[in-house]
Amino acid sequence: MNVEFLVNNLRYAARRLRRTPGFTAVAILTLALGIGANVAAFTVVRAVLLNPLPYPHPEQLVRVFDDLRGSNSRDVGMSAPELWDLRDRSGIFQDLSALWPTNANLTGADQPERIEGLATSTNYFRMLAARPQLGRLYTENDERPGFIDGVVLSDGFWRRTFGGDPNAIGKKIRLDNDLYTIIGVMPPEFRHPGRSLASEVDAWMAAGFNAPPFPAPALRSFRMLPGAMGRLKPGLSVAQAQAHLNAFSGQLSRQYPNDYPAPARWALRLVPVEEDLVGNMRTELFVLFGAVAFVLLISCVNLANLLLARSAGRQREIAVRLALGAGKARLIGQLLAESILLSAVSGAVASISVA
Repeated sequence: MNVEFLVNNLRYAARRLRRTPGFTAVAILTLALGIGANVAAFTVVRAVLLNPLPYPHPEQLVRVFDDLRGSNSRDVGMSAPELWDLRDRSGIFQDLSALWPTNANLTGADQPERIEGLATSTNYFRMLAARPQLGRLYTENDERPGFIDGVVLSDGFWRRTFGGDPNAIGKKIRLDNDLYTIIGVMPPEFRHPGRSLASEVDAWMAAGFNAPPFPAPALRSFRMLPGAMGRLKPGLSVAQAQAHLNAFSGQLSRQYPNDYPAPARWALRLVPVEEDLVGNMRTELFVLFGAVAFVLLISCVNLANLLLARSAGRQREIAVRLALGAGKARLIGQLLAESILLSAVSGAVASISVA
């Protein structure tokens, strides 16, 4: 009986709304604007702030930065010997990889272009527990002092340059003046969890950072690496790891006083990868979401005013129906049915427009 009552009310509401197309169109567009803006804003907030990074145990992933507190300089770069000390002697990392965003001129394909590259250590993909969709990834077995021969491509770059041809594996491409062999292609959903120079990474290369074009032998004072990314050992929080790192940096400062002079106040800083990705955008996105929520509130107030103005013109109709014996519950149900129908149609319009 309740279902039949609801269906009848919705049918009646639909007939009423069809009789006033101008009011119906304005009401739907007003509410759809507010709903659509909120859906779009929430989609961005969820993707950036709420969803975890698509890697196993993302809370273990951290960025490592060098600071010179004496001159208030941040992110001054890291040397290769320091990277090796952190990896092998600090005792806090499962894996640690250098990160060196770069761009290069691609030749050897159908047409030359400027691509976005990322030079890493050979354990980069193991650190992220990544798997290729085609071919293989470089590993520590490929380690050599300079750049290794193999290069791994992103799915987008592979499809754009080679048309998705599986036979691209084993082909040669030239990046600037260096010849590389394509050994693997990453899945479409894989993204580097960090900032690059301008766009998504097109190609990943690996090096030991201990041969040309890097200083050989490596110099501790030569801060050629912009930074590093690591995976903390299980059970170690970022705060605990930072405490261990503070003690370790003090040990290195005492061991190499010429490379880390006391007035420079050299220090190492850990930042969770998720926090590094979001940066100052967290506050900005929440402010944006709040502003968009007010747009929905204004839309609801405008729609309420429209409904009040419309109901004022229906006072005679409602009085007649009450006089004929219609119950208040039935009248309220019919009015609610109109609001529900308007909301449902506005939501559908907003979903279509956002999609």
